[in-house]
Amino acid sequence: MGLRQLLADRGDATVLTESVDPRFELPALAAADESAPMVFEEVAGYPDVRGVSNLVSTRDLLADALGVERDGVIGAMSAAMDQPRALDDSVSPRFDAVVTDPDLDEHIPIPVFYDEHERQYFASSIVAVEDPETGVGNLSFHRMMYDGGDELVVRMVERHLHDIYSRTDGPLEVAIVMGVHPAVELAAATSFSPEMSELEMANALLDGDLAVTEIDGIRVPADAEVVLRATITKERREEGPFVDLSRTWDRTREQPVVSVSDLYMREDPYVRIIVPGRTEHAHLMGVPQEPRIYTIVENTIPTVQSVVLTPGGCSWLHGVVQIDKRQAGDPKYAGMAALAGHPSMKKVTVVDADVDPADPQQVEWAEATRMQPDRDITTIEHAKGSSLDPSQDYETGVLTKWIVDATIPADRDPADFREVPVPEADEIDVDDYR
Repeated sequence: MGLRQLLADRGDATVLTESVDPRFELPALAAADESAPMVFEEVAGYPDVRGVSNLVSTRDLLADALGVERDGVIGAMSAAMDQPRALDDSVSPRFDAVVTDPDLDEHIPIPVFYDEHERQYFASSIVAVEDPETGVGNLSFHRMMYDGGDELVVRMVERHLHDIYSRTDGPLEVAIVMGVHPAVELAAATSFSPEMSELEMANALLDGDLAVTEIDGIRVPADAEVVLRATITKERREEGPFVDLSRTWDRTREQPVVSVSDLYMREDPYVRIIVPGRTEHAHLMGVPQEPRIYTIVENTIPTVQSVVLTPGGCSWLHGVVQIDKRQAGDPKYAGMAALAGHPSMKKVTVVDADVDPADPQQVEWAEATRMQPDRDITTIEHAKGSSLDPSQDYETGVLTKWIVDATIPADRDPADFREVPVPEADEIDVDDYR
């Protein structure tokens, strides 16, 4: 199961046939309508390449890609993390070798997403690597700044890939994959145990329907649209600035240089475009964290119903926890557990089971009707924050976190706080009266 099969099965993509420029124009179109997948049939300067964006730009699209209901995403991902599915033997790849030592910008559109700094970036690039000590494969998202010719500069956060890289004496051999099924993207975005394989997690999400192949001993999805065979060198250059989840310019850093030796592509490939800072980027960053947060909250409050990292909070800094409150202290305990489960989070709002945590209007309604600031807001000062939060004190790296209890007060009659529906409004059909 790959990207193009998903598009064929869905059949609801917005298909644009006019030529679009990957410099500003393509990202602007993708950002203008995030309601459905968008396919760019003509990318200016690249006659044999198509672009695709917004595959998981809504929670409904994400759920549909996994074959579950909207409220079943956490359950599906938790099950795949708990029971990864072993991969079948490698098959022949659907992609072919195109060129050695490629000038990447000649073959693949590398968008300029934002003006002012005008950096060219791959924001959909997934790095595949085999841990030389354990032999376990790893997939992880890393943005890549184009630096001319066959070179990129990778933003490498201190997680599994960084750990493998730091244990390698020389350059690290990798494959960079773009254009795969959203299940593979979600697995690659998950903070998974180093002992587990993200490809096996993706295979579980796809019910065993993920085919893999090998490039120089590195396993990658056989249906990938674009694959770069590359080395992460020990050389460092300035990377950034980049517009990150906060939709503000991130800082520049000295990061490793990536040298691409071989380019592989499918015939008429779909180049995957993720616009940095927009909803799709936020979903791919935030949603994979929700199962872990849910599990940690559940260990404290077994009646937790759902966890959502909200797009308005960059799907990283703000979250909502839905519980079936049994005791007055449950919301505070749930909030503290959520902050522990995702240390980058700054604000947690706890709501009752009758409030949809993914609906910002319902959450705000609960805050407006069930919460009093002097009683229901808890602040935690001098806490470690996220590097993505531009409001923090960068010198100390600490900030204040807060928990908002937007549940019905324990000493009041719950009936006084229930939303009163309009009778039959959900059943009546306006079209019958036209």
